[in-house]
Amino acid sequence: MKHIVRIMCLVLLAALVASCGTQGDEPANTADATPDEAPGIRVENAFYYTHVDGHKEEVETPAFVLFEYEQLETVKYQVAYIACTCRGPEVNYWSVAYVEIDKATNSIANISYGEDSSGHYTAGMYGDSIESWDGTPVHDLFFDQFIGDYILGKTEEEIDSYEAMHGSVDAYTGATVTPNNAMRMLQGLFEYHTQRYG
Repeated sequence: MKHIVRIMCLVLLAALVASCGTQGDEPANTADATPDEAPGIRVENAFYYTHVDGHKEEVETPAFVLFEYEQLETVKYQVAYIACTCRGPEVNYWSVAYVEIDKATNSIANISYGEDSSGHYTAGMYGDSIESWDGTPVHDLFFDQFIGDYILGKTEEEIDSYEAMHGSVDAYTGATVTPNNAMRMLQGLFEYHTQRYG
């Protein structure tokens, strides 16, 4: 008889503990989950951009804002995104772009995949191929020429006007995935920026 009473007490205690977890707020990792979706963590520091691969396939892909800091004249961002998925999955590294957007002109004040604008801190990381499959020096063209000529100082409207794959970006660099996805990431970042800062 004592065993039955103990078992009933344990069952009752377990039921009480279980019911406490179901009342009130839902657990944080399922806050956005619907019955048809897997549980996940809701993030507010992310946006989608249209990723394109070497076969011209487009997929809405998330980019994550790792750092965001509003200053008097600019907003600083670190954005992690994937550009090249043409390599094996074991080397599909994400890039981190350090971007400053000028609040007065709504333009790119700075972009780097290395040091920040002060030159004292490593704020970015280039996670893509140094050369394309045909030997085109994507890294050098992308950093030294393309950024300087087509990104720095450009407004949201100008960045949005760039043609998709095999358009103006390809014509300039002779490459596809890396510069195209950088432009597409910037288009998504501008949309994110505009929603937050007007």
